[in-house]
Amino acid sequence: MNILNYLDWRGDITFAERPCNEVDNLIFSTLAYVNMDALVSYGGEKSLTIEQLLHAYREAGYDQSHMVIDPQRLLAKAADSERYRHVEVKWYTNEIDVQKQLQFSAVTFVYAPDEAYVAFRGTDNTLVGWREDCNMSYLPETPGQHRAAEYLTRIARLTNGRLTVGGHSKGGNFAVYAAAFCEKDVQSRIAKVYSNDGPGFNNEIASSEAYLSVIPKTEHIITDSSLVGILLSAKTKRTVIKSSAVGVDQHNPYTWNVLCTAFEKAGELSQASIFMDNTLDRWIGDMSDKDKQFLVNAIFDSLESTGASTLDDLSSKKWEVYNAVVKGVAAMDPLHKTQLGLSLKKLFDAGKEALKSMKRE
Repeated sequence: MNILNYLDWRGDITFAERPCNEVDNLIFSTLAYVNMDALVSYGGEKSLTIEQLLHAYREAGYDQSHMVIDPQRLLAKAADSERYRHVEVKWYTNEIDVQKQLQFSAVTFVYAPDEAYVAFRGTDNTLVGWREDCNMSYLPETPGQHRAAEYLTRIARLTNGRLTVGGHSKGGNFAVYAAAFCEKDVQSRIAKVYSNDGPGFNNEIASSEAYLSVIPKTEHIITDSSLVGILLSAKTKRTVIKSSAVGVDQHNPYTWNVLCTAFEKAGELSQASIFMDNTLDRWIGDMSDKDKQFLVNAIFDSLESTGASTLDDLSSKKWEVYNAVVKGVAAMDPLHKTQLGLSLKKLFDAGKEALKSMKRE
């Protein structure tokens, strides 16, 4: 059973009858991927129920079927269920700024008179969104993280009662960051924080007092072959679950196994995920922030030089992408070429050390 089947089984039971659970959390986080531009406003002038949102979405002619995480089928199921159809959808914002290297989107679901779920969208298919993900490895704060903390503080001023905060992928990272760095009086209102296969943080944030203070309220849910949720440092409790997919496809929330009102627990990570976790930890830990910044800029500057702005653009310009990367490396001065070579060598060496460590165990 997955989240779609869950709605078939649980859809006739309202939130008043049974409280929000970890599966509902994933549903709200996935619904955050719905394009609500011009349908739900950040200022609050336009708000809709989920049932109304589906009709408005279809009337607007939106189509997100090209997305790996296509939220349309979940929206349709939710709108047809007694549990979700009357949930209010409010304060939607969607910001993309290439210059600031910002991709940020959030929305709030009011599912009970005194309870709301603040959902942060994960990475979309824009290059700037993926670039911001990589920037997390060396920046003390990304523009998106800053906006997340501001957004949560604002929503707390506009609502009463308990707040649950969550998101999928980068949205999970934003959720934890927002809960840690929002204004202090807001934190007492937060009942639970969910990071659904979201990446962690650099060491500066992960060791901060603000981050450590939200750990007791935070649940970090990752799949047993996770590749995204294992990135960077996360001192929060990890709940490892099973998926119907393998490898990177496990990142898709539609593949997560559901048992009644919870996820099917796996107990431990797969050997492949442990290997990647150890490798990336060693590699990133052995690089300075300056080295990380250089590598991220070298990769994304080359990709963006093709004129591409989304992953779909890259897919349709494979030869241009290859040429751009080759030209980008060729145009580097000798010092930068050496720096790039050392970074790749460190990755190879980290993999060897991780493999040796696993064999010893």
